[in-house]
This record gives sequence, structure tokens and C-alpha cells, in this order.
Amino acid sequence: MITARHILETVLYAEDLAAARRFYGDVLGLPVYQEVDKRLVFFRCAGQMLLVFNPLLSAAQMSAKGPPAHGTRGNGHVCFRSTLAELDDWQKQFAAHGVTIERIVDWSDGGRSLYIRDPAGNSVEFAESRIWGLPEWKTLRDQKIVVATHNQGKLREINELLSPHGVTAVSASSLGFDEPEETETTFTGNAKLKAVYSAERSGLVALADDSGLCVDALNGDPGVYTANWAGPERDWTMAMRMVEEKLQALGATTPEKRKANFNCTLCVAWPHGEVQFFEGRVHGHLTWPPRGAHGFGYDPMFVPDGETETFGEMDPAKKTLMSHRGRAFERLVDALL
Repeated sequence: MITARHILETVLYAEDLAAARRFYGDVLGLPVYQEVDKRLVFFRCAGQMLLVFNPLLSAAQMSAKGPPAHGTRGNGHVCFRSTLAELDDWQKQFAAHGVTIERIVDWSDGGRSLYIRDPAGNSVEFAESRIWGLPEWKTLRDQKIVVATHNQGKLREINELLSPHGVTAVSASSLGFDEPEETETTFTGNAKLKAVYSAERSGLVALADDSGLCVDALNGDPGVYTANWAGPERDWTMAMRMVEEKLQALGATTPEKRKANFNCTLCVAWPHGEVQFFEGRVHGHLTWPPRGAHGFGYDPMFVPDGETETFGEMDPAKKTLMSHRGRAFERLVDALL
């Protein structure tokens, strides 16, 4: 028997969508994912979607390509998971926006809930996970973490991605840790090995990334050995030339024969032993000669699908959004920030 698993979306109804947009966007800080004037506004909420429909219009939706007709008037309910400390922060936030707290409940089995109303009258709850006997939500927000790397370019990219969330990232090298030998044959295995190594030695949450370039014509090489091809001195010019020589030897001279993808697996290791994984991938092709001075590694010879610039030529902010590491971090942010 199949059973329901993760919740993908929560739906509320409001006739005044502009007011709903201001409330969930400005007060609760949720980014808008999609909006259709007077009909709907959808918000991203970590790994879920909060959908707000105008019932006057959604009740009349009758399209073979859209959802069935739905909609109701009256008060709905949505609950956001929060820690006890965050509940205090929410009280200050609501006071600053003139939002009245309707009720605070300390449950007999443990845990606290805070209730307010949105402009449409829907009940909005913020609650500790333990009110349902669920484990506390793990977060990296406002923490100091160690990044299991000696690569300053990689550390810089990771700091750019995490610092907006209050995360302070320091490198394993700055703490005097050596680099463990990467003995695994998968990105997941090596990421875990490095993250656990740093977490055990630092007592901090550790983040490791194992990433690499996988070239179709080379049967996925260099893959997990991407850095090894650059030698102990990390000579990326040499590494790119080695890839090019192998492609030339195969007669791979057109973009169709030079397809490749960058893979990234992130592992977060907690000091008590738990690990979590987040993966990202971007497809493209390899060009020669290398172009651009941005990024690092094989970036100057990789052109992502749909683009004409290499990662080495691309504005770093643009690259971050579409890169394999950026996509993996988007999943990490959804889950832990």
C-alpha cells in the first residue's frame, strides 16, 4: 500500500490578494514564486509552496490543462515550524508590523504555539516541532561552521552563498586540519568523508562539497578525480589541457561530442554524527581555448547549456545562480536555512 509522504503545497484563500501578498511577503518574508493579478499568488517556503487563491476566481477554474475548480470562503489554517527562540523573534516582528497576536498556547505534552490572523482571516500558527512529537528543526542560520576545504576559491563562493543567512564559514585549513585522503569512488562518499572528518575534529557543524567535471566522451572522467588531474600544485591550466588532449585524440571537436556536466554533492555533518546530502548538476559542453578569468578549476572551458559565455567569462553572481554548486546550495538553503 502506498502512503502519503512529503507535503508539497499548502493552499489558502483570500479575496484581497494584494493584502495577502504584503502580509506573507513583507511580514513573513516569503519570496513570491508566481503571481497572476487578482487570481493567485504563490510563495516559496523552504522546501514547500504556500498557494493563495482568490476563491471568486479559482472556484470557476475549469480547464483541462489546469487544476480542478476549488475555493472556499471562511477561515483556513497554516502552521509554520519554529524554534522557541524564533517564537520570541516573531513576537517582536509582529509588534513592529502592528500584527495582533491572537493566542499563545503552551501545550500539556510540551511545546508552544503562537497564533495570528492574516488579512483574509486565515489562522496562521507558528509552532515548535515537538507539539507533534517531531524532532527539532536543524538549522545553520547564525552559526559558525567549518568548511572542509583548503581551496580558497571554493571557500569564497560558499561564503557568498551562506553569509546572507548569518552563517560564518571558516576553512579547515585555517583551523590547522589537514586534508583527509579521498578514498571513495563517488561524490557522495568523498563529501561525507571530508565533512565527518572536520566535524569530529572541530566540534562544529561541518560542510564539505565534492564536485567535479564529468565528460561524456571520457566515460565520466575526470569525475571524482577532477582535482587529481590538476596535480598536487593544483595546476588547472595543465588539467584543462589534459582534458582537451584526450578529446582531440578521440576526434571530439564539435559541441555535440564535447558534452559535459559539473556535479556537486554537499554533505553537512553534525558533531553528533548525523549527515545530510544535497546535490546539484549543470549540463553544457567544453570549448577550447579556455576563456575568462573568473571562477576556478575548469570554469574557463565550460559553457553551460543555453549560454555563450564560459563560467570563466560569466559574471560571478550569474554563475552562482546557475552553477552546480549554486543548485546544490539552493536545496541546502531550503532545508537548513
